[in-house]
Amino acid sequence: MKLGNRKFEKELIKYISLKGIDISIQLENGKIIHLNKNREFKKGYVIHKPKGIEQKIPLKQIKKAEFYVI
Repeated sequence: MKLGNRKFEKELIKYISLKGIDISIQLENGKIIHLNKNREFKKGYVIHKPKGIEQKIPLKQIKKAEFYVI
């Protein structure tokens, strides 16, 4: 199901705050990033901290997200 940009952003922000869900995102350039549990949304960016190093991913660059519940 395709969502409009704003609805996609709202859904992604909602799921980022749920720590029991694994999230993989695909960027516009095709790169896939598996977000760890140490993630948050702040001012237009998904902030994810793999190995303690903060990585900011602009929300506008995210093309697709997949959610997994284990």
